[in-house]
Amino acid sequence: MTKYSDNEKGGWEANDSDSKLHAHDGDLKLDPYGIPLKPQPSRFKDDPLNWPRWLKWSVLIQVGFMAFLGPFNAAVPNPSLVLLGKAFHRPVEIVTYSTTTSIILGGVSPFIWTPLTNVYGRRPITLLSQIFAIVGQIGSANSKTFSQLLGTRAINGIGMGGMMSVGTTCLNDMFFMHERGEKSGVYTIFVTNGAHIAVIIGGFLGQNLGWQWDFWMPAIITALSFSIALFAFPETLFSRGPEFLSQRTHERTYWEMLFNLRGNLIPQRKLKPRDFFTSFYMLKYPSIAFPFWFYTWCWTFINILPAISMANIYTKFYGFKSGAIGLCTGIPLIIGTLIGECTAGKLSDVLMTRLAKKHDGVRKPEHRLYLTTAAICFMVAGMIIFGVCIEHRTAFVPPLVGLAVGVLGLQIASTCLYAYVSDCYRPQTPESAVLMNLSRGLSFVMGFFNVVTWEAIGFDWAWTTFALILLVFWFPILSLMIWGEKWRRRLGEPSFHQYI
Repeated sequence: MTKYSDNEKGGWEANDSDSKLHAHDGDLKLDPYGIPLKPQPSRFKDDPLNWPRWLKWSVLIQVGFMAFLGPFNAAVPNPSLVLLGKAFHRPVEIVTYSTTTSIILGGVSPFIWTPLTNVYGRRPITLLSQIFAIVGQIGSANSKTFSQLLGTRAINGIGMGGMMSVGTTCLNDMFFMHERGEKSGVYTIFVTNGAHIAVIIGGFLGQNLGWQWDFWMPAIITALSFSIALFAFPETLFSRGPEFLSQRTHERTYWEMLFNLRGNLIPQRKLKPRDFFTSFYMLKYPSIAFPFWFYTWCWTFINILPAISMANIYTKFYGFKSGAIGLCTGIPLIIGTLIGECTAGKLSDVLMTRLAKKHDGVRKPEHRLYLTTAAICFMVAGMIIFGVCIEHRTAFVPPLVGLAVGVLGLQIASTCLYAYVSDCYRPQTPESAVLMNLSRGLSFVMGFFNVVTWEAIGFDWAWTTFALILLVFWFPILSLMIWGEKWRRRLGEPSFHQYI
Protein backbone atom coordinates (compact mmCIF):
# COMPACT_ATOMS: atom_id res chain seq x y z
CA MET A 1 0.00 0.00 0.00
CA THR A 2 1.37 3.41 -0.93
CA LYS A 3 1.91 5.75 2.01
CA TYR A 4 1.61 9.50 1.97
CA SER A 5 2.86 12.56 3.83
CA ASP A 6 3.08 16.33 3.65
CA ASN A 7 5.61 16.99 0.94
CA GLU A 8 7.72 19.83 -0.29
CA LYS A 9 4.96 20.86 -2.69
CA GLY A 10 2.67 21.72 0.18
CA GLY A 11 0.37 18.84 -0.67
CA TRP A 12 -0.06 15.20 0.29
CA GLU A 13 2.18 12.69 -1.47
CA ALA A 14 3.81 9.31 -1.11
CA ASN A 15 6.26 8.68 1.71
CA ASP A 16 6.69 5.59 3.85
CA SER A 17 7.80 7.34 7.03
CA ASP A 18 4.67 9.41 7.36
CA SER A 19 2.54 6.31 7.32
CA LYS A 20 4.09 5.48 10.67
CA LEU A 21 3.07 8.87 11.95
CA HIS A 22 -0.50 9.06 10.68
CA ALA A 23 -1.53 5.56 9.77
CA HIS A 24 0.63 3.23 11.83
CA ASP A 25 -2.54 1.48 13.03
CA GLY A 26 -3.22 -0.09 9.64
CA ASP A 27 -3.69 0.58 5.97
CA LEU A 28 -3.89 4.09 4.65
CA LYS A 29 -7.47 5.36 4.60
CA LEU A 30 -8.85 7.14 1.53
CA ASP A 31 -11.68 9.60 1.07
CA PRO A 32 -14.63 8.90 -1.30
CA TYR A 33 -12.60 10.35 -4.19
CA GLY A 34 -9.69 7.94 -3.70
CA ILE A 35 -7.42 10.60 -2.22
CA PRO A 36 -5.72 9.92 1.16
CA LEU A 37 -7.61 11.28 4.15
CA LYS A 38 -5.93 14.21 5.80
CA PRO A 39 -5.39 13.80 8.70
CA GLN A 40 -5.35 10.03 9.00
CA PRO A 41 -7.68 8.78 11.77
CA SER A 42 -6.44 6.50 14.52
CA ARG A 43 -7.88 3.05 15.32
CA PHE A 44 -9.74 4.32 18.41
CA LYS A 45 -13.49 4.85 18.31
CA ASP A 46 -13.25 7.83 20.69
CA ASP A 47 -11.04 9.64 18.17
CA PRO A 48 -13.28 12.56 17.06
CA LEU A 49 -12.41 11.76 13.44
CA ASN A 50 -14.06 8.35 13.98
CA TRP A 51 -17.18 9.59 15.73
CA PRO A 52 -20.52 8.76 14.07
CA ARG A 53 -21.73 11.46 11.73
CA TRP A 54 -24.71 12.37 13.91
CA LEU A 55 -22.40 13.14 16.84
CA LYS A 56 -20.08 15.24 14.70
CA TRP A 57 -23.01 17.26 13.40
CA SER A 58 -24.43 17.61 16.89
CA VAL A 59 -21.19 19.13 18.17
CA LEU A 60 -20.79 21.30 15.05
CA ILE A 61 -24.27 22.75 15.51
CA GLN A 62 -23.59 23.40 19.19
CA VAL A 63 -20.29 25.21 18.69
CA GLY A 64 -21.81 27.04 15.75
CA PHE A 65 -24.67 28.20 17.95
CA MET A 66 -22.20 29.28 20.64
CA ALA A 67 -20.37 31.32 18.00
CA PHE A 68 -23.75 32.71 16.96
CA LEU A 69 -24.38 33.81 20.56
CA GLY A 70 -21.19 35.87 20.63
CA PRO A 71 -22.22 38.60 18.16
CA PHE A 72 -25.85 37.97 19.13
CA ASN A 73 -25.16 38.94 22.75
CA ALA A 74 -23.20 41.98 21.61
CA ALA A 75 -25.74 43.22 19.06
CA VAL A 76 -29.17 42.64 20.62
CA PRO A 77 -29.16 46.09 22.31
CA ASN A 78 -28.09 47.96 19.13
CA PRO A 79 -31.60 48.87 17.89
CA SER A 80 -32.38 50.11 21.43
CA LEU A 81 -29.38 52.41 21.79
CA VAL A 82 -31.68 55.41 21.85
CA LEU A 83 -33.61 53.82 24.74
CA LEU A 84 -30.37 53.07 26.58
CA GLY A 85 -29.25 56.66 26.06
CA LYS A 86 -32.42 57.93 27.70
CA ALA A 87 -32.19 55.44 30.55
CA PHE A 88 -28.57 56.30 31.41
CA HIS A 89 -28.73 59.97 30.38
CA ARG A 90 -26.02 59.63 27.76
CA PRO A 91 -25.94 60.53 24.04
CA VAL A 92 -26.27 57.60 21.65
CA GLU A 93 -22.67 58.03 20.51
CA ILE A 94 -21.49 57.37 24.09
CA VAL A 95 -23.90 54.50 24.70
CA THR A 96 -22.44 52.66 21.70
CA TYR A 97 -19.28 52.22 23.80
CA SER A 98 -21.14 49.53 25.72
CA THR A 99 -21.32 47.48 22.51
CA THR A 100 -17.75 48.43 21.66
CA THR A 101 -16.56 47.20 25.07
CA SER A 102 -18.20 43.84 24.55
CA ILE A 103 -16.73 43.50 21.05
CA ILE A 104 -13.20 44.41 22.18
CA LEU A 105 -13.19 41.92 25.08
CA GLY A 106 -14.73 39.29 22.81
CA GLY A 107 -11.78 39.72 20.47
CA VAL A 108 -9.04 39.82 23.10
CA SER A 109 -10.18 37.20 25.62
CA PRO A 110 -9.51 34.20 23.31
CA PHE A 111 -5.80 34.87 23.83
CA ILE A 112 -6.45 33.61 27.36
CA TRP A 113 -9.12 31.00 26.65
CA THR A 114 -7.45 29.18 23.75
CA PRO A 115 -4.21 28.09 25.49
CA LEU A 116 -6.43 26.75 28.27
CA THR A 117 -8.45 24.67 25.79
CA ASN A 118 -5.23 23.11 24.43
CA VAL A 119 -4.28 21.91 27.92
CA TYR A 120 -7.48 21.42 29.91
CA GLY A 121 -9.78 20.56 27.01
CA ARG A 122 -12.32 22.25 24.77
CA ARG A 123 -15.33 21.23 26.85
CA PRO A 124 -14.57 22.58 30.37
CA ILE A 125 -13.25 25.91 29.11
CA THR A 126 -16.26 26.35 26.83
CA LEU A 127 -18.68 25.69 29.68
CA LEU A 128 -16.81 28.15 31.89
CA SER A 129 -16.92 30.85 29.23
CA GLN A 130 -20.67 30.36 28.89
CA ILE A 131 -21.04 31.01 32.60
CA PHE A 132 -19.13 34.28 32.18
CA ALA A 133 -21.45 35.31 29.33
CA ILE A 134 -24.59 34.50 31.35
CA VAL A 135 -23.38 36.41 34.42
CA GLY A 136 -22.47 39.40 32.28
CA GLN A 137 -25.90 39.57 30.64
CA ILE A 138 -27.72 39.26 33.96
CA GLY A 139 -25.55 42.04 35.35
CA SER A 140 -26.29 44.28 32.37
CA ALA A 141 -30.04 43.76 32.77
CA ASN A 142 -29.77 44.91 36.37
CA SER A 143 -27.41 47.85 35.79
CA LYS A 144 -28.35 51.10 37.49
CA THR A 145 -25.52 53.26 36.15
CA PHE A 146 -23.68 53.49 32.86
CA SER A 147 -20.46 52.40 34.59
CA GLN A 148 -22.16 49.23 35.77
CA LEU A 149 -23.40 48.61 32.25
CA LEU A 150 -19.88 48.94 30.82
CA GLY A 151 -18.44 46.60 33.46
CA THR A 152 -21.00 43.88 32.95
CA ARG A 153 -20.75 44.18 29.19
CA ALA A 154 -17.02 43.59 29.59
CA ILE A 155 -17.72 40.39 31.54
CA ASN A 156 -20.11 39.27 28.83
CA GLY A 157 -17.47 40.03 26.17
CA ILE A 158 -14.93 37.88 27.99
CA GLY A 159 -17.39 35.01 28.03
CA MET A 160 -18.48 35.35 24.43
CA GLY A 161 -14.82 35.37 23.35
CA GLY A 162 -14.40 31.90 24.84
CA MET A 163 -17.59 30.66 23.21
CA MET A 164 -16.46 31.89 19.79
CA SER A 165 -12.85 30.72 19.99
CA VAL A 166 -13.61 27.00 20.29
CA GLY A 167 -15.70 26.53 17.13
CA THR A 168 -13.15 26.14 14.34
CA THR A 169 -10.91 24.18 16.71
CA CYS A 170 -13.62 21.58 17.35
CA LEU A 171 -14.47 21.54 13.64
CA ASN A 172 -10.90 20.58 12.81
CA ASP A 173 -10.79 18.03 15.61
CA MET A 174 -13.72 16.17 13.97
CA PHE A 175 -13.60 16.64 10.19
CA PHE A 176 -11.18 15.79 7.40
CA MET A 177 -9.68 18.28 5.00
CA HIS A 178 -12.05 17.40 2.15
CA GLU A 179 -15.04 18.17 4.42
CA ARG A 180 -13.92 21.45 5.94
CA GLY A 181 -15.23 23.83 3.31
CA GLU A 182 -18.83 22.74 3.79
CA LYS A 183 -18.49 22.49 7.58
CA SER A 184 -16.71 25.85 7.81
CA GLY A 185 -19.58 27.30 5.80
CA VAL A 186 -22.14 25.94 8.26
CA TYR A 187 -20.10 27.37 11.13
CA THR A 188 -19.69 30.82 9.57
CA ILE A 189 -23.43 31.03 8.88
CA PHE A 190 -23.88 31.00 12.64
CA VAL A 191 -21.07 33.49 13.22
CA THR A 192 -22.24 35.96 10.60
CA ASN A 193 -25.96 35.80 11.40
CA GLY A 194 -25.66 36.28 15.16
CA ALA A 195 -25.72 40.04 14.85
CA HIS A 196 -28.29 39.98 12.04
CA ILE A 197 -30.91 38.07 14.00
CA ALA A 198 -30.06 40.00 17.15
CA VAL A 199 -31.13 43.33 15.70
CA ILE A 200 -34.47 41.90 14.55
CA ILE A 201 -35.31 40.57 18.00
CA GLY A 202 -33.63 43.33 19.97
CA GLY A 203 -35.59 46.11 18.33
CA PHE A 204 -38.97 44.67 19.28
CA LEU A 205 -37.81 43.63 22.74
CA GLY A 206 -36.61 47.10 23.61
CA GLN A 207 -39.64 48.75 22.06
CA ASN A 208 -42.25 46.55 23.78
CA LEU A 209 -40.68 45.15 26.95
CA GLY A 210 -37.95 47.65 27.80
CA TRP A 211 -34.19 47.69 27.23
CA GLN A 212 -33.57 45.28 30.12
CA TRP A 213 -34.96 42.42 28.02
CA ASP A 214 -32.26 43.06 25.45
CA PHE A 215 -30.01 41.47 28.08
CA TRP A 216 -32.36 39.04 29.84
CA MET A 217 -33.28 37.23 26.66
CA PRO A 218 -29.66 36.49 25.56
CA ALA A 219 -28.92 35.35 29.12
CA ILE A 220 -31.78 32.84 28.96
CA ILE A 221 -30.75 31.53 25.53
CA THR A 222 -27.09 31.19 26.58
CA ALA A 223 -28.20 29.32 29.72
CA LEU A 224 -30.18 26.94 27.51
CA SER A 225 -27.11 26.37 25.33
CA PHE A 226 -25.08 25.64 28.48
CA SER A 227 -27.65 23.09 29.67
CA ILE A 228 -27.54 21.24 26.34
CA ALA A 229 -23.74 21.30 26.17
CA LEU A 230 -23.51 19.86 29.66
CA PHE A 231 -24.85 16.54 28.35
CA ALA A 232 -24.30 16.71 24.57
CA PHE A 233 -20.86 18.28 24.05
CA PRO A 234 -18.14 15.62 24.53
CA GLU A 235 -14.46 16.48 24.62
CA THR A 236 -12.88 16.80 21.14
CA LEU A 237 -9.26 17.29 22.23
CA PHE A 238 -7.29 14.26 21.05
CA SER A 239 -3.56 13.67 20.64
CA ARG A 240 -2.28 12.20 17.36
CA GLY A 241 1.26 11.74 18.62
CA PRO A 242 2.59 8.35 17.42
CA GLU A 243 4.11 7.52 20.81
CA PHE A 244 0.91 8.38 22.63
CA LEU A 245 -1.23 6.33 20.22
CA SER A 246 1.11 3.33 20.31
CA GLN A 247 0.86 3.15 24.12
CA ARG A 248 -2.84 3.93 24.35
CA THR A 249 -5.16 1.04 25.22
CA HIS A 250 -8.28 2.55 26.80
CA GLU A 251 -11.18 3.90 24.71
CA ARG A 252 -13.30 6.44 26.54
CA THR A 253 -17.04 5.97 26.76
CA TYR A 254 -19.40 8.80 25.85
CA TRP A 255 -19.92 9.64 29.54
CA GLU A 256 -16.18 9.66 30.15
CA MET A 257 -15.75 12.15 27.31
CA LEU A 258 -18.31 14.31 29.11
CA PHE A 259 -17.34 14.09 32.77
CA ASN A 260 -13.90 12.48 33.16
CA LEU A 261 -11.84 15.66 33.12
CA ARG A 262 -8.55 13.98 34.01
CA GLY A 263 -9.10 11.19 31.50
CA ASN A 264 -9.64 13.73 28.71
CA LEU A 265 -6.31 15.46 29.28
CA ILE A 266 -3.30 14.81 27.07
CA PRO A 267 -0.53 13.32 29.26
CA GLN A 268 2.59 15.44 29.82
CA ARG A 269 0.96 18.56 28.41
CA LYS A 270 1.42 21.53 30.73
CA LEU A 271 0.43 25.17 30.44
CA LYS A 272 3.40 27.45 29.81
CA PRO A 273 3.53 31.28 29.76
CA ARG A 274 4.65 31.23 26.12
CA ASP A 275 1.40 29.46 25.16
CA PHE A 276 -0.41 32.78 25.54
CA PHE A 277 1.69 34.31 22.76
CA THR A 278 1.73 31.56 20.14
CA SER A 279 -1.14 33.20 18.23
CA PHE A 280 1.08 36.20 17.53
CA TYR A 281 3.82 33.85 16.35
CA MET A 282 1.47 32.60 13.63
CA LEU A 283 1.45 36.08 12.07
CA LYS A 284 4.91 35.37 10.64
CA TYR A 285 3.18 33.15 8.06
CA PRO A 286 1.57 35.03 5.14
CA SER A 287 -1.09 32.30 4.91
CA ILE A 288 -2.31 33.44 8.33
CA ALA A 289 -1.41 37.13 8.38
CA PHE A 290 -3.02 38.03 5.04
CA PRO A 291 -6.39 36.31 5.72
CA PHE A 292 -6.40 37.86 9.21
CA TRP A 293 -5.92 41.34 7.77
CA PHE A 294 -8.47 40.93 4.98
CA TYR A 295 -11.10 39.33 7.21
CA THR A 296 -10.71 42.14 9.75
CA TRP A 297 -11.83 44.69 7.19
CA CYS A 298 -14.46 42.46 5.59
CA TRP A 299 -16.13 42.06 8.96
CA THR A 300 -15.69 45.75 9.83
CA PHE A 301 -17.14 47.21 6.65
CA ILE A 302 -19.80 44.61 5.84
CA ASN A 303 -21.07 43.55 9.26
CA ILE A 304 -20.19 46.17 11.88
CA LEU A 305 -20.62 49.33 9.81
CA PRO A 306 -24.33 48.64 9.10
CA ALA A 307 -24.87 47.46 12.70
CA ILE A 308 -23.73 50.75 14.21
CA SER A 309 -25.14 52.97 11.42
CA MET A 310 -28.64 51.70 10.72
CA ALA A 311 -30.31 53.03 13.87
CA ASN A 312 -29.01 56.53 13.19
CA ILE A 313 -29.66 56.52 9.42
CA TYR A 314 -33.10 54.92 9.39
CA THR A 315 -34.33 57.02 12.32
CA LYS A 316 -33.07 60.27 10.82
CA PHE A 317 -34.02 59.76 7.16
CA TYR A 318 -36.97 57.35 7.29
CA GLY A 319 -38.43 57.92 10.76
CA PHE A 320 -38.34 54.20 11.67
CA LYS A 321 -38.58 52.92 15.24
CA SER A 322 -36.28 50.34 16.77
CA GLY A 323 -38.41 47.31 15.77
CA ALA A 324 -38.57 48.32 12.10
CA ILE A 325 -34.87 49.18 12.12
CA GLY A 326 -34.10 45.71 13.42
CA LEU A 327 -36.06 44.15 10.57
CA CYS A 328 -34.41 46.37 7.97
CA THR A 329 -30.98 45.46 9.25
CA GLY A 330 -31.46 41.77 9.93
CA ILE A 331 -33.56 40.45 7.05
CA PRO A 332 -31.37 41.53 4.09
CA LEU A 333 -28.24 40.42 5.92
CA ILE A 334 -29.69 36.99 6.68
CA ILE A 335 -30.84 36.56 3.07
CA GLY A 336 -27.43 37.54 1.74
CA THR A 337 -25.67 35.16 4.13
CA LEU A 338 -27.81 32.17 3.18
CA ILE A 339 -27.38 32.82 -0.55
CA GLY A 340 -23.64 33.22 -0.04
CA GLU A 341 -23.33 29.92 1.78
CA CYS A 342 -25.32 28.09 -0.89
CA THR A 343 -22.54 29.05 -3.30
CA ALA A 344 -19.50 28.91 -1.01
CA GLY A 345 -19.42 25.95 1.37
CA LYS A 346 -19.85 22.83 -0.73
CA LEU A 347 -18.51 24.56 -3.83
CA SER A 348 -15.25 25.22 -2.00
CA ASP A 349 -14.81 21.49 -1.31
CA VAL A 350 -15.85 20.47 -4.83
CA LEU A 351 -13.48 22.99 -6.41
CA MET A 352 -10.61 21.78 -4.25
CA THR A 353 -11.25 18.12 -5.06
CA ARG A 354 -11.51 18.70 -8.82
CA LEU A 355 -8.31 20.72 -8.88
CA ALA A 356 -6.60 18.04 -6.76
CA LYS A 357 -7.36 15.47 -9.47
CA LYS A 358 -5.56 17.72 -11.94
CA HIS A 359 -2.54 17.95 -9.62
CA ASP A 360 -1.83 14.25 -9.05
CA GLY A 361 -4.20 13.96 -6.11
CA VAL A 362 -2.62 16.85 -4.20
CA ARG A 363 -5.07 19.12 -2.39
CA LYS A 364 -3.65 22.63 -2.24
CA PRO A 365 -5.19 25.04 0.29
CA GLU A 366 -4.75 27.98 -2.09
CA HIS A 367 -7.40 26.50 -4.37
CA ARG A 368 -10.02 27.56 -1.81
CA LEU A 369 -9.08 31.21 -2.24
CA TYR A 370 -10.25 31.39 -5.85
CA LEU A 371 -13.81 32.04 -4.68
CA THR A 372 -12.73 35.20 -2.84
CA THR A 373 -12.56 36.87 -6.25
CA ALA A 374 -16.35 36.70 -6.43
CA ALA A 375 -16.59 37.66 -2.76
CA ILE A 376 -14.73 40.95 -3.15
CA CYS A 377 -16.85 41.90 -6.17
CA PHE A 378 -20.06 41.40 -4.20
CA MET A 379 -18.76 43.27 -1.15
CA VAL A 380 -17.57 46.30 -3.10
CA ALA A 381 -20.79 46.48 -5.13
CA GLY A 382 -22.99 46.14 -2.04
CA MET A 383 -21.26 48.94 -0.16
CA ILE A 384 -21.45 51.34 -3.08
CA ILE A 385 -25.14 50.57 -3.65
CA PHE A 386 -25.92 51.29 0.00
CA GLY A 387 -24.00 54.56 0.18
CA VAL A 388 -25.33 55.98 -3.08
CA CYS A 389 -28.95 55.08 -2.23
CA ILE A 390 -28.75 56.71 1.21
CA GLU A 391 -27.12 59.84 -0.18
CA HIS A 392 -29.88 60.24 -2.78
CA ARG A 393 -32.65 59.40 -0.27
CA THR A 394 -34.20 56.60 -2.27
CA ALA A 395 -37.00 54.50 -0.81
CA PHE A 396 -35.89 52.45 2.19
CA VAL A 397 -35.63 49.15 0.22
CA PRO A 398 -32.77 49.82 -2.29
CA PRO A 399 -30.13 50.41 0.43
CA LEU A 400 -31.16 47.07 1.94
CA VAL A 401 -30.42 45.37 -1.39
CA GLY A 402 -26.91 46.75 -1.07
CA LEU A 403 -26.60 45.26 2.42
CA ALA A 404 -27.71 41.84 1.12
CA VAL A 405 -25.24 41.91 -1.78
CA GLY A 406 -22.40 42.93 0.50
CA VAL A 407 -23.00 40.24 3.11
CA LEU A 408 -23.35 37.63 0.35
CA GLY A 409 -19.72 38.40 -0.44
CA LEU A 410 -18.77 38.35 3.25
CA GLN A 411 -20.18 34.84 3.66
CA ILE A 412 -18.22 33.53 0.69
CA ALA A 413 -15.04 35.17 1.98
CA SER A 414 -15.56 33.92 5.54
CA THR A 415 -16.08 30.32 4.45
CA CYS A 416 -13.01 30.31 2.21
CA LEU A 417 -10.71 32.07 4.69
CA TYR A 418 -11.67 29.93 7.69
CA ALA A 419 -11.14 26.72 5.73
CA TYR A 420 -7.91 27.99 4.17
CA VAL A 421 -6.09 28.87 7.41
CA SER A 422 -7.13 25.52 8.87
CA ASP A 423 -5.94 23.62 5.80
CA CYS A 424 -2.56 25.35 5.87
CA TYR A 425 -1.76 24.73 9.53
CA ARG A 426 -4.26 22.28 10.99
CA PRO A 427 -2.51 21.58 14.34
CA GLN A 428 -2.36 25.32 14.97
CA THR A 429 -6.04 25.90 14.20
CA PRO A 430 -6.73 27.13 17.78
CA GLU A 431 -4.14 29.87 17.33
CA SER A 432 -5.43 30.91 13.90
CA ALA A 433 -8.98 30.90 15.32
CA VAL A 434 -7.84 33.36 18.00
CA LEU A 435 -6.63 35.71 15.29
CA MET A 436 -9.87 35.40 13.33
CA ASN A 437 -11.78 36.26 16.51
CA LEU A 438 -9.46 39.20 17.05
CA SER A 439 -10.40 40.35 13.56
CA ARG A 440 -13.97 40.80 14.72
CA GLY A 441 -12.81 42.46 17.93
CA LEU A 442 -10.76 45.03 16.03
CA SER A 443 -13.87 46.11 14.14
CA PHE A 444 -14.67 48.49 17.00
CA VAL A 445 -12.46 51.10 15.29
CA MET A 446 -15.26 51.77 12.81
CA GLY A 447 -17.25 53.49 15.54
CA PHE A 448 -14.68 56.25 15.76
CA PHE A 449 -14.66 57.50 12.18
CA ASN A 450 -17.75 56.34 10.26
CA VAL A 451 -20.00 59.27 11.30
CA VAL A 452 -17.22 61.81 10.83
CA THR A 453 -16.51 60.49 7.35
CA TRP A 454 -20.04 60.57 5.98
CA GLU A 455 -20.71 63.98 7.53
CA ALA A 456 -17.61 65.30 5.78
CA ILE A 457 -17.97 63.84 2.28
CA GLY A 458 -21.49 62.38 2.13
CA PHE A 459 -22.75 58.80 2.26
CA ASP A 460 -21.99 58.00 -1.36
CA TRP A 461 -18.32 58.96 -1.25
CA ALA A 462 -17.84 57.63 2.29
CA TRP A 463 -19.13 54.15 1.51
CA THR A 464 -17.41 54.12 -1.90
CA THR A 465 -14.16 55.01 -0.16
CA PHE A 466 -14.64 52.18 2.34
CA ALA A 467 -15.38 49.81 -0.55
CA LEU A 468 -12.20 50.77 -2.41
CA ILE A 469 -10.14 50.35 0.77
CA LEU A 470 -11.54 46.84 1.10
CA LEU A 471 -10.66 46.11 -2.53
CA VAL A 472 -7.05 47.16 -1.93
CA PHE A 473 -6.89 44.89 1.14
CA TRP A 474 -7.96 41.93 -1.01
CA PHE A 475 -4.78 42.04 -3.11
CA PRO A 476 -2.69 40.21 -0.47
CA ILE A 477 -5.18 37.33 -0.85
CA LEU A 478 -4.54 37.41 -4.58
CA SER A 479 -0.82 37.15 -3.85
CA LEU A 480 -1.51 34.00 -1.82
CA MET A 481 -3.25 32.43 -4.80
CA ILE A 482 -0.08 33.01 -6.82
CA TRP A 483 2.77 32.54 -4.33
CA GLY A 484 1.13 31.14 -1.17
CA GLU A 485 2.28 27.56 -1.72
CA LYS A 486 5.88 28.70 -2.32
CA TRP A 487 5.85 30.83 0.83
CA ARG A 488 4.50 27.96 2.95
CA ARG A 489 7.19 25.62 1.63
CA ARG A 490 9.93 28.15 2.34
CA LEU A 491 8.80 28.94 5.91
CA GLY A 492 8.00 25.38 6.95
CA GLU A 493 5.51 24.57 9.67
CA PRO A 494 5.31 25.70 13.32
CA SER A 495 6.91 23.30 15.78
CA PHE A 496 4.24 23.50 18.49
CA HIS A 497 1.03 21.43 18.78
CA GLN A 498 2.24 19.05 16.06
CA TYR A 499 0.00 16.19 17.10
CA ILE A 500 -3.30 17.77 18.13
